[in-house]
Amino acid sequence: MNTCKYEICCHPERDAPSGRPDLNSVLARFDIPASLSIREWSPNYFDAMCALSSAEGWTTPELRPKETLVAWENSWPTLVAVDTNGKLAGFLRAITDTQITTYLCEVLVAHEFRRLGLGRLLIDVCQGLVPTTRLDLLSTGETDDFYRAINCVDFQGFRLRSECV
Repeated sequence: MNTCKYEICCHPERDAPSGRPDLNSVLARFDIPASLSIREWSPNYFDAMCALSSAEGWTTPELRPKETLVAWENSWPTLVAVDTNGKLAGFLRAITDTQITTYLCEVLVAHEFRRLGLGRLLIDVCQGLVPTTRLDLLSTGETDDFYRAINCVDFQGFRLRSECV
């Protein structure tokens, strides 16, 4: 006899994800500037991502490169924006359960590509890959206005640091 209060939890196959959405199908819904392309992250972009992070003052990739690489390899969605010369213009790393929550771990756009809508585009493409989820993130004071401008809602967050760091 079925004693589950919520019928859906007794039928996990009903809404189980059948795999990751095709990035190209999601990208087709957006107007992407001809000078840029959005791609799935690969280790080929790791050095450029570390350099862009360092230029922004983000020290983790420099101080913990092996752990950073593992974090990127075990995250999804992970996106990069690249210009026509192959230069990294920006990136996004997220983690998700594919159904309820997607956490934006890092979103960064190089200074020369800011104010072109690229940060918003990366976030929108991420949302398109996991459309049933809410996007959660932590931001620094200097990026709060950007997130408010794209209709993110303020809420308080906390961080507990590992003793191993």
